[in-house]
Formats: sequence, structure tokens, C-alpha cells
Amino acid sequence: MGEALDRVVEVLAGVSEDEVAAALAAVGASRPRASAPLASLGTPLPRPGSAPHIVSEVEWV
Repeated sequence: MGEALDRVVEVLAGVSEDEVAAALAAVGASRPRASAPLASLGTPLPRPGSAPHIVSEVEWV
């Protein structure tokens, strides 16, 4: 299989990314690119009263 894979790599090295994607899709060996994970805006906080053991205090200076 190594020799066959080397030939495929040689052929695909000389074409554009779109052509590679089309060739791989034609043989069923390609999946759409996963989108980048969404960045979290911050640490999720528990709803008020849902965690009575958590105490949060802020001192404004």
C-alpha cells in the first residue's frame, strides 16, 4: 500500500486544494472541513440560588 499511497501523494502535490478536495470527494474519502470551535465568552456561572454553597463577594475600592 505504501507505493500506491506515494503515487497518490505525487499526483495530488501538483494540483490546487480545490482539485484535491474534489478528487477525494469523488472517491468518497473526504468529509467537509469542521468549522472552528466557537470561542467561549467566559466561564459559565451557576444560576442564582442553584448552588447555595457558593458565596461570591465583591469589594469595590
